[in-house]
Amino acid sequence: MFLALIVKQLKILSRNPLELLVLLLMPVVLITILSVALGPIMDGNSEMFDLDIAVIQHDDEEAQLESFLKKSNESMPIDEKLKESIKQMLPVTLLLDQLTGNEEMKKFVTVKKLNENELNKARKSGDYDVIIDVPKNFTDAYLSSVFLSGSKPSLNVYLDEDQPVTSSITKSMLDYFQQQYSLLTQLNNADQLDAKVTSPKIVVASDIETIANQKSISSKIYYTFSMSVMFILYMASTIASLAFLEKDMNIFDRIVLARIHPITYLGSIIVSTILLAMIQMTILFTVSHFMFDIQFEQFGLYVLITFLLAVIVGALAALLSAINYRNNSSGASNIFSAAIISILALVGGSFIPISQLSSFLSSLGKWTPNGAALEAYLKLQQNATFLDIQDLVFNLSMLGIGLLVIAFVLFPRRGGIL
Repeated sequence: MFLALIVKQLKILSRNPLELLVLLLMPVVLITILSVALGPIMDGNSEMFDLDIAVIQHDDEEAQLESFLKKSNESMPIDEKLKESIKQMLPVTLLLDQLTGNEEMKKFVTVKKLNENELNKARKSGDYDVIIDVPKNFTDAYLSSVFLSGSKPSLNVYLDEDQPVTSSITKSMLDYFQQQYSLLTQLNNADQLDAKVTSPKIVVASDIETIANQKSISSKIYYTFSMSVMFILYMASTIASLAFLEKDMNIFDRIVLARIHPITYLGSIIVSTILLAMIQMTILFTVSHFMFDIQFEQFGLYVLITFLLAVIVGALAALLSAINYRNNSSGASNIFSAAIISILALVGGSFIPISQLSSFLSSLGKWTPNGAALEAYLKLQQNATFLDIQDLVFNLSMLGIGLLVIAFVLFPRRGGIL
């Protein structure tokens, strides 16, 4: 009889092809859309952030240095050691070295020097994301401000406001340069500056940190699993809604009158949901393998995580059915599909990597079904072992057991309206 109830549940869902189509087709569509839309950002594609920077100098910096040295010799003696220290403080040289002397920076930063008469043309052309205009006598004025108590000059920086991302990146780099340059100035004022002191390079990292640096997580990999673990939750609300339809049509009452224990009926809901969830994930992973070349090298661990997630979905279907039966309404499953799944998806990282936003949300997400499963899948993609995911296996197991217990406690033991 238990097997017959399971077959009945499977047949009921098979008579709703639209529900099946949404559960199976929509994740594939979203994976494709999100991978294309957000892929260049997540994959560290530098083409999305190519910075074209124009630098305009109104005079020669070396000539400005010589001018300063001649002027300063009149008020203070300059030995060779101090002269070397001053040479390493040339502001424009330092800035250009920061922008072009780093291999990572070269991947997405292009610096072009222009003549001073090209400034207006460059501003109107729109060919540059950033234009750095170095005023006349800038180097001489800056060195005078450091060593001779003169006023500090300023650079003229023009940003393309139509490119907020590149403008923000450039501003961050210039702010970083300003901080390091101010440090050199303070060292000089404290008589601690010598030729061995240099300004740190701007460090740019374009790869996602991975387990043992073995494999990075591409957008296709991320959204394959994030969309799959989100849409599997809809299976719970779908089954719970169909189960309430059986109560509304007095099918549950007839089952009870046939001396079938309500817990047996609830068990059939759980098992059939687990089977359907496993089938759903198998289809999604198979499609992802052939469409997006997603590999599943540690097959046994993938099956383990998928089974635990499917058990949680079965428990959720049972819990929602229990609440629906007690309230004589399908409101619980409707609210779950309309709102709660979206909240779980956000906290669990189905839309964006939540760990980049908040460490608290990241920890909280590991206690959501989709968040824990997503984290486990991504670690397996990075060749993690069971020991690396055992905490996530524990979380999924506890969630499954807890939801099952609550569902069995709440499910009514008799038919009719409670």
